[in-house]
Amino acid sequence: MKHGLPGLALLFCVTLLSTGCVTERTYTGTDTPVSERKLDKVAAARERVQLGLTYLNRGNSEQAKYNLDRALEYAPELEDVHVALAYYYQTVGDLIRTEESYNRATSSKDASGDSMNNFGVFLCQQKQYDRAEKLFLAAIEMPKYTRTASSYENLGICSRDAGQVEKARHYFEIALKYDPRRQVSLLELAELELEQGELTAARAQMARYHAVTAQTPESLALAIHIEQALKDDAAARRFGILLLAKFPASLQAKQYRANLHQ
Repeated sequence: MKHGLPGLALLFCVTLLSTGCVTERTYTGTDTPVSERKLDKVAAARERVQLGLTYLNRGNSEQAKYNLDRALEYAPELEDVHVALAYYYQTVGDLIRTEESYNRATSSKDASGDSMNNFGVFLCQQKQYDRAEKLFLAAIEMPKYTRTASSYENLGICSRDAGQVEKARHYFEIALKYDPRRQVSLLELAELELEQGELTAARAQMARYHAVTAQTPESLALAIHIEQALKDDAAARRFGILLLAKFPASLQAKQYRANLHQ
């Protein structure tokens, strides 16, 4: 069972900003007011970024690129612009330009932990695990970075994908110290313990999961596998009943139903 990187969704804290400010003055010797519009290039760039992302989410890549290019003209050194361009290029499948844009974002003067985390997610997806790990750790070290638990969870997923099981466990455990309710980390640890035959620990991990968050088809299916491995048929059946009752249309319920008739 594999879980997607939680950091995949790009973190844009861009609000709709005015493209400029209006100041009032008068001509010398008169009382006639004159409006003078002063362009705030950073605000204009951020507005274009938001507009570009809106078009991209609607499937209009042409207008998305137009607005992101305008944002780049306004503020070529702004991190948000390069992160948005990276998202655009990744969406259209241009991985070379995706990496180039992330490199510019993380090298910018206002580089933040968010862009480093997002770049790490991209690199992990490209199986560049060592580079991804360095970026996740760099994000965690950034001042004012608040998504530490998410980056540690990403480190766990990336390490597991790389086949580094003990490192993955270590990172998941740290993620849970920062945020004990992280569903993916709890499930990943339970899976790892099941795979390594640590069945009692895996059962305890699932109990911890269900104590802090709602049951899901994934969590119930994993609980069934753990109880079956422990040869506790009654417990496995209880989780199976819950799976069929709560999520009858889920893939996990269909698989469980099919197994019952084998």
